[in-house]
Amino acid sequence: MISSEMPTPPSAPSQPQPPVAPASLSAQPAARLVSARYSLIFGVALTIVTLVALVVAFLSSDFRPRASQTLPSTWSRVYSANLTAADDGAWDETQGCSVTALGRDASATSAGDAQCVFRPSVQSAVTSAGFYFETTLAPAANVPAFVHSVVSIGDISANNAANGAVIHFIIGQDGTYTLCDSVCTPGGSIYLHGGLASWHGDALIANTVAVLVAPDHSALTIFVNDQEVATVAPQFSAQPAIAVGAPAGSEAIFTQASLYASQ
Repeated sequence: MISSEMPTPPSAPSQPQPPVAPASLSAQPAARLVSARYSLIFGVALTIVTLVALVVAFLSSDFRPRASQTLPSTWSRVYSANLTAADDGAWDETQGCSVTALGRDASATSAGDAQCVFRPSVQSAVTSAGFYFETTLAPAANVPAFVHSVVSIGDISANNAANGAVIHFIIGQDGTYTLCDSVCTPGGSIYLHGGLASWHGDALIANTVAVLVAPDHSALTIFVNDQEVATVAPQFSAQPAIAVGAPAGSEAIFTQASLYASQ
């Protein structure tokens, strides 16, 4: 008797399949290519950004106002002296200052400031209109003590002359400066503090500090090494005085000074 069920044909032998590489291994060359591409793009972008920053910094420094560009041509020089020479009588040496072969030495004690007053600014009318005063600081290597210098303009005889009646520009050996009135705290009416890109930090190189006061005394601008630092609005009297010196516990030596005035 023949069975009604059809016999199941034998299955065809399976064909060998080609080996498949693991996904992680096959993706590695592409991943490396993408990573290298992004590293290259990032490197190029970083280089461009750095170059742009350097160019901007150079241009901003190059185009900042300079004292030599802002000094009116009609102003004349009324005083110029090499302060390393003999005493010319123009400076008051009674408040911590002395005449030395290195220059006018402002050597402050731990208890008080040293101040060298420019006598013509007190005794005559050389500052009654606009003026430009410039002084050169001796290199730090020539100064025995820690270097801090001060240039003061205004009512220097008043200890508490607030609201800009006197302006002090204080600068340290590292180029950190403070521009302030007699209160000289962040809460004062005039207080600026920062560092200077134009400062010569090398202890063997001298620095110059200059002050430009407008003819109506409405603005005072500080320059360091011929580059503008800041401008403030003082409240000067009719004849602001000029003084250089050093704050308590420090020393500064001034080697040259010049004054240009509006006549």
